[in-house]
Amino acid sequence: MTSFDLDIAALKNDLEALGHQAPVLMARALNRAGVSGQTAMVKAVAADTGIQQKNIKREIKVDKATRTTPTVALEIQGRRIPLIAFQARGPEPSRGRGRGVSYRLPTGRGRVPNAFIARMPSGHRGVFKRKAKKRLSIMELRGPSLPHVFEKFVPQFQAAAQESLVKNLRSEIAFAKSKQS
Repeated sequence: MTSFDLDIAALKNDLEALGHQAPVLMARALNRAGVSGQTAMVKAVAADTGIQQKNIKREIKVDKATRTTPTVALEIQGRRIPLIAFQARGPEPSRGRGRGVSYRLPTGRGRVPNAFIARMPSGHRGVFKRKAKKRLSIMELRGPSLPHVFEKFVPQFQAAAQESLVKNLRSEIAFAKSKQS
């Protein structure tokens, strides 16, 4: 038996001794472990893609555990990230001048001719390109989606979440025991 197996066996015995409090403690520990795993995932993907962490975290939804459903799940949205998140540079507003917009992907810098950076009336800022010569037919340009990038880092996420779960479960059990004394 490894030390990890011994830790799990000891934690299981402690949880059984706590009785009806165990599901609540387990849910709290699982939720903290899910957030720790999310943080590890966001950092790894940000380092790999060069996207700011806030833009990655926005695409992840954490389904938290409850007393009755002791599971935590991370959902990664499949939407493509706006090109402005990839350090896009160019004239703003272009007024018909300039050579387009350049951006940085993990594979290197790229350029979109005839594109421009603009702020919409709603406050959204993005990289846009006209669909045709008509004045108002524009579309926002987007980069790659995150789900395929996340697949590379699943083992790293699982290791961080598992380590955090054991640590948080120990802490929750110690706190519950101190309340009983």
